[in-house]
Amino acid sequence: MKNRDRALAKLKETLETNCLRMTQQRIEVYLAVAASGCHPCVSEVHEMVRETLPTVSLDTVYRTLWKLSELGLIAPVSSSGDRVRFDAYMRRHHHFVCARCGAVYDFDSPSLDEIRIPEEAWSLGYVWNSHMELRGICLGCCDESGGTEEGHADG
Repeated sequence: MKNRDRALAKLKETLETNCLRMTQQRIEVYLAVAASGCHPCVSEVHEMVRETLPTVSLDTVYRTLWKLSELGLIAPVSSSGDRVRFDAYMRRHHHFVCARCGAVYDFDSPSLDEIRIPEEAWSLGYVWNSHMELRGICLGCCDESGGTEEGHADG
């Protein structure tokens, strides 16, 4: 319950700061992403929210996810294919994206955190955040196919 209370307090503070109402749709969409333990796509969030708000439309969920992203409460994460997934874990971390099943896994890496932003990036504008996104085949998919994929990169 503490995590839910913290999430609601964060949502309330952010919405008030931006002069936005704390609607039931915003609450349920945010809690669905925050409590999911994964990186749900729009349709998955829609299904979760429909458990408490059966009449909520896919369009409302879609617009709410992007508004929460704009407010910095969640972040869009690319996946395999054309699906966008959402992440409510906003402290610095990195992602491993499976090219086969589309799963997105969080991981921490102090060595990746220490990589300096290259001068070429600073010449393009101000950088306030960076993260590494690794793409490959997850262990679950490797197990299903009986081994690793050809053309993988070692180390």
